[in-house]
Amino acid sequence: MFIREEGYARLRRSETSKSRAHINLEGQKHWPTDRSGARGIEMPSRAAYAQNDAYLELCNPGWDLQWRAGIGNLYVILPAILVIWCWYGFAVHPVLFGKIIFFFPVVDYRPRDWPFLLMGWLLLFPLAIGSAFLIYLWFYRMGMRICFFSYARGRIRFNRLTRKVYVLRPDYCGGNVVLDWERLVALFDPQSTSRWDKQSIAMLALYHPPFDPSDQTAKGEDCIFVGPGLSGPQEAASLWEYIRQYTEAGPTVDHVPADASSTYKGIARYLHPDYTTYCGKPSRRQYQLEQKPGFMETSFHMMSQVTCSWPAFPKEWQSDSGMGEPEDKPVQTGAVMTALVYRMQGKLSKADDIEFLQHWGTAEAVQEAMSRKE
Repeated sequence: MFIREEGYARLRRSETSKSRAHINLEGQKHWPTDRSGARGIEMPSRAAYAQNDAYLELCNPGWDLQWRAGIGNLYVILPAILVIWCWYGFAVHPVLFGKIIFFFPVVDYRPRDWPFLLMGWLLLFPLAIGSAFLIYLWFYRMGMRICFFSYARGRIRFNRLTRKVYVLRPDYCGGNVVLDWERLVALFDPQSTSRWDKQSIAMLALYHPPFDPSDQTAKGEDCIFVGPGLSGPQEAASLWEYIRQYTEAGPTVDHVPADASSTYKGIARYLHPDYTTYCGKPSRRQYQLEQKPGFMETSFHMMSQVTCSWPAFPKEWQSDSGMGEPEDKPVQTGAVMTALVYRMQGKLSKADDIEFLQHWGTAEAVQEAMSRKE
């Protein structure tokens, strides 16, 4: 889901001042890459696709709320389509084919049926125009098209070796982009001032200023939204400090504490599974495991996701710096949740299974795996 990305990109194409208001650029303090803005660091749960010595890859916000678009279609799209269909059946089809459509039954149009034709053009036609406009508002103005026939999720990769940030997102949300790490500025409270685009979900935004401040077209200006939905600016500050310390210093300890709600002082090479999320289109069971939704939320999310595709990094970017992709090498890249899923599905090789258990398993499990190998 790309609700904030779509809103920012749409306003950026129309007027720079509106896109800046969308992220509250002038209404908050800016934090460059050499300043933390937080005393502690924290990785939110279900935020990281992968973490290793070369890169940290995070999700974008909104995935847990994608089901709302599906249930919203029941109250917006279905009634609107019904009105348009009735207008066509009573007003258009009789003119073109001499028959009236009562929903699905079709009857011949006779001169005495002129009241139906009149009703279709005088009453249903304005309603059909309004319904078509409502569909336009729902998908474009309110941004619900980002939940269908799009990328399933966004991917933001912080590469500490190349000092670049690689972003995957749909074309109408700004498209794929490579940003310079040193130019990024963190915004902890990117709440829009527009009543149309205002969001109640806290998140971390990273603003990339234009190359030339005096350029009226603001070439190079961009903004990316990193991590899941957060509880407030303080949690956004803690996530920013985690990203900043990782990019500047890299992993400093082997493992993080098992308690996903705690803060800690070091960046772990081997993340605890609670901090990670599946890299790919998850199954219904995997979505329930990570988000713990109800039956309704899960069903509507899967209806939306089935139309989406999983984004892959272009090979010409060389964004993995030799580590590989999380989908292909989940153990080596530190894609813990992905490795767990692959292990349950029997996709890990014996060597990968042993390496996985050495980092995330018990000593007993390692011994058992090694004995099976022999």
